[in-house]
Amino acid sequence: MSGKIARVVVLVALAGFYLAGAMAHAARVNTFKARGDQSGYLWDAENVYANWHGKTPPVLIGERNRMPLYAGFLALFYRPTISDAEFFEIGKRANIYLSIVLLAACYLIFVRFLRPLSAINLVVAVAFGYFVFKAGYTQAELLFYFLFFSAFVLMLVLLAKPFDARGLLWRATAAGAIAALAHLTKAAALPLAGIFLVVCVLDAFRRKKEPGPFFTSRVAAGGLMVVVFLAVLSPYLAANKRAFGSYFYNVNTTFYVWYDDWPQASTGTIKHGDGVGWPDMPVDELPSASRYWREHTIEQIARRVAGGFHDMFDRSYSTYWYFKYLTLYTLIALAVIGKRRSDFASLVRTYPAVFMFLVLYAAVYLLGMAFYEPVSGTGTARFLLAHLLPYVFVLSLLFDREPFCRTEWRPRATTITMGHVHLLISAMLVFDLLFVIWPRLMTTYGGF
Repeated sequence: MSGKIARVVVLVALAGFYLAGAMAHAARVNTFKARGDQSGYLWDAENVYANWHGKTPPVLIGERNRMPLYAGFLALFYRPTISDAEFFEIGKRANIYLSIVLLAACYLIFVRFLRPLSAINLVVAVAFGYFVFKAGYTQAELLFYFLFFSAFVLMLVLLAKPFDARGLLWRATAAGAIAALAHLTKAAALPLAGIFLVVCVLDAFRRKKEPGPFFTSRVAAGGLMVVVFLAVLSPYLAANKRAFGSYFYNVNTTFYVWYDDWPQASTGTIKHGDGVGWPDMPVDELPSASRYWREHTIEQIARRVAGGFHDMFDRSYSTYWYFKYLTLYTLIALAVIGKRRSDFASLVRTYPAVFMFLVLYAAVYLLGMAFYEPVSGTGTARFLLAHLLPYVFVLSLLFDREPFCRTEWRPRATTITMGHVHLLISAMLVFDLLFVIWPRLMTTYGGF
C-alpha cells in the first residue's frame, strides 16, 4: 500500500509540474495562432458550432485537409460572444487539460501491461519528452497520438491472443471504432487498419490446415475490425462521396503527396478548389501516383526518401526532448536481444503475426513519412511523434517479459540487471526534469 501511495504522490507532483510548464509555454512561446495551422482548427471549431446551431447549408469542415473530430472538441468551448484572441487562449488551456487526461489514460494502459517502475518511466518520458511541448496548442496531434496508440494496442493484443474468444469480440469492435476516431482526428489511421487486416488474412491462410478455430478467429478479428471502422466513418465517407466523388478523399493523400515540394503543392490543386470539391483542372494536370512514377526516376525517389529520413533524425535531435530516450530504449533493446538471441528467436516463432504486423507497420509508416516530408511544409516531427508511443511501449513490453526481464550483464566483477537499467532511466528523467526540461520548453516552439 505504501508503494502505491508513493507512486500517487509522485504522479500528482509530476502532473503539477507538467501543468505549470505547459501553461508557461502556451503563454510565452505559442503567441501567434496563425502559426502551426492553429487558426485553421479554431475556424473549423466555429463552423462546427454554427452547424450544431442550424447553419444552412452546413459548412464542410476542414476543407478535407483537417479532420473534424478535434474541431468538435474545440467547439465545446466556443461562444459567439468571445473574440478570436479569447477563443485562442481558451483553446490552448482546453488542450492542456485534455493532454493531462490523455496521459492519465496512457498510464492506465501502461500499468495494465508493464511493471510499476516501467510504467512510470514510460509515462514521464512521453509526458516531458514531447507531450508538454505540444500541449498548449490548438492542434489535433495529441488527441490523435492517443487514439492511434489505443487502436494499436488493441490490434496487438488481438494478434497475440487469437484464441481468446471472449475478448475477440469487444477488442475487434473497440479497435475498429477507436481507429476510426483516430482517422477522424488526423487522416492517417487508414494504413494501420489495412495492415491489421492484411496480417489477419495472411496469418489465417498460413495456418488454415491446422485444427481448431484459428482460421475463423483470425478472419473474424480482421473482418469485424474493418466493418466497425467503416461503420463509424460512414457519415464522413458519405459526405466525401457527395462533395468530392471519392469516399476516402483527402487533399494530402489524394493530391499533395504527389507534388515535389510544398511551394509546388501550394500553387496546384489548392488554387482550384480542392477543399470544397474536386479541383477544376484538366485530368492530365492533376497530380497522381501514376503520373509521379512516370515523371520521376528511381534515383529521384530514393533521394526524396533519404531526405525524409535525414529530416526525421535532424528534427528529433534538435526539437522537443524525446530523442535521448528514444535512443536509450533502442540501445537497451539491442543489448537485451543480443544477450538473449535464442529467446528472442523463440518469441518471434511464437508470435509470428505480431512480428509481421510490427514490421509492416514500421515499413509503411516510415517510408510514407519520409516520402511526404518535402510537401509537409514543417518537416516530419509531428508525423513521427505519432509512432513514438507504439515504439517505446513495444520495447517496454519486451523488457518486462520473461525471460528478458532477468537479463544480466557481467562486466568484470559487476552484475548489471534490468532493475538497474530501469533505475538508470529514472535517474536520467529526474536529472532532466530538474535541469533540462524547463529552459528547453521555454525556448522550443512545439507546433511543428
